[in-house]
Amino acid sequence: MAAVEEAQFWQAIGILIKNYHALNKKIFEVVITQVTKQQNGRVCESSAEELAMSLKEDPSQRTCTGFTIGFKLLSKKLAENILGTGIVDFENCLYECQFASDSIEGFSVGLLGGEFKLKSKSNTNWLEFVLRPKLLSWSQSKQDEAKVKSLGLVNVEKYNDLYKELKQRHSQRLLEHWKTAQESTDPLKFIYEDLAIAAYLIVLWSQTQSEPTAFADLGCGNGLLVHVLNAEGYKGYGYDIRKRKLWSLYPPDTQRSLIEKAVEPNSFRLDFPGVDWLIGNHSDELSPWLPVLAGRLNINYFLLPCCPFELSGAKFRRRNTKISAYQDFFQYVTQVSHECGYEILQDRLKIPSTKRLALLGIKRKASKAIEDLEYFVQEELRKYKTGDAKIKLREKEESVRNCTQVDKTIIDGLVFKIFKLILDSNEDKWSGRLPMREIAQALTKEELSGIKSECGGIKTLLRNKHEVFEFCGGDLIGIRTPKPTATLPKSHLTIKKRSCFFKLHHPLGCPLDDAECSFIH
Repeated sequence: MAAVEEAQFWQAIGILIKNYHALNKKIFEVVITQVTKQQNGRVCESSAEELAMSLKEDPSQRTCTGFTIGFKLLSKKLAENILGTGIVDFENCLYECQFASDSIEGFSVGLLGGEFKLKSKSNTNWLEFVLRPKLLSWSQSKQDEAKVKSLGLVNVEKYNDLYKELKQRHSQRLLEHWKTAQESTDPLKFIYEDLAIAAYLIVLWSQTQSEPTAFADLGCGNGLLVHVLNAEGYKGYGYDIRKRKLWSLYPPDTQRSLIEKAVEPNSFRLDFPGVDWLIGNHSDELSPWLPVLAGRLNINYFLLPCCPFELSGAKFRRRNTKISAYQDFFQYVTQVSHECGYEILQDRLKIPSTKRLALLGIKRKASKAIEDLEYFVQEELRKYKTGDAKIKLREKEESVRNCTQVDKTIIDGLVFKIFKLILDSNEDKWSGRLPMREIAQALTKEELSGIKSECGGIKTLLRNKHEVFEFCGGDLIGIRTPKPTATLPKSHLTIKKRSCFFKLHHPLGCPLDDAECSFIH
C-alpha cells in the first residue's frame, strides 16, 4: 500500500470533519457551529470556509498552526443533538475529536511514517474496520468541487428536526393505510421519501419567504405528498391521470384535493385559484413540461426529475453521452428552465432514491417574453418528434409490459430457439453459457421487435422463463439445472401445475424423478 502523504492526510481529515455521519448511521448530518484558529500564539475567530482552504493549502504556505472546531451531530432519532469538538494540529499532523455524550467515543487520527495512526479508549474495531478504510479512500479521492451539496438551500438542523416530527406524526398511520390499500409498492421507501420532501419544501418555503397560497402537484401518484402538506397546513392539490387506492383512505379534505385528470400540456388549466407553486415529484413524462407550465402561469416550481422523456412524451434522446443518462436529462431540464426565464437553484435531497437532484424556479425574469418560451417549445417538439406530431404523454390505462401480452406462439418459438442455442454451446448439454449479446445477434429483427414493444426486450423474456434459463453473472445466460422440490423455497413453490419443459424438450430429459420434480412429467 502506498504511503499517505501529508496533503492526502489533511484531505481525508477535511472530508471527515464534514462527513462524520458517513461513519455513524445514527447521525444524519454534521453542522459546524464555531471555528477558531491558532495563529502567532493567539486564538482568532475563523470560519468553516477558511478551515477548508487551510486544509487544502501547501503545508509550507500555512500561516496558522491549527484550528478548533465546534460542531453539532444531528441525530436521526434522538430528540437532542450531540455536541462535539475537533482539534486540527498542523504541527503534529494530528486531528482529535471529542463528543459531549457517553454514547459516542472520542478518537484521534495522526500521520506517522506514511500511515494513519488511530487511537480511542476502547473502540478499536470501529477504528480499524470503519474509520481506517474510509480515511484511506478519502485520502485518494478526487474532490468534485462542482458537485451539488446535499441540502445546500435549507437550514439542515431545522430540516432534520421537522423530518423527525413528520415521521412521528404521520408514518404509523400511513403504514396502516398502505396495508389497508394492499399497495404492492414498498411503503417505507415511499413514505419516508415523501415525508423528507415535505420537510424540505416546508423549510425552503419558510426560509425563502415563498410559502404558497396554494400548490399543485402534477403527476401526484399516490397523493402522499399532497396529503402530508395538507395535514401540515399547506393548501394544495394533486393531479394524476389515474386515481390510486390510497386516495380513498385520506381525510375528506385531501380526497377533495386529489383530481383524477390528465395533464395535457397545451390545454391544461388549474381547477383552483391561488396556485403559485407547481410540484413535480418524480413526475416522469411531465418533468420537462413542469418549467414550461410554471412559466406560462408565471409561478414558482419545484422539480425532482426522474425517468427521462422528451416534451413529446417520447423516450429522451441523449444530448451528451459523456455523462450519465440521468445527468444528461437533468442538464436538459435545466436548459428548459432557463429558456422559460427562470433563475435556477439546484439542490441534492437526502431521500431513499438515486434520483435526488432537485431544480427550483423561484424567480422568473420579467424580461422573458412568453412568445420566446412558446417558440422554444415548438422548436423542441419539431426537432425531437417521433413521427407523430401530437404530444402524447401517458395513457389512462397503464399497459402491461411483461411479455404476458405477446402471442404465446412467438414466446414459445423464441424460448425454443434460445434453448437450442445454449444447448449446442456445450457437449454435456447442461453447462452451456452464452453472452446476452450473442443470443440477441442470433435472433432476427422481426423476432426481437415482436417482444420489444411489449416487455422491453429479450432480458425480460428470459427472466420470465426462470424455470428454463438462469443468469450466470456478467452477461452470461445458461440453462437452469432442475432442483428437487424439497430444496426449493416453500413460499414461492408452485407444484404440478405445468408440464416439465426439460422432460418434453431436453435431449437427456429431466434429471429428476416425477416425485422430485415440481412440474408434471
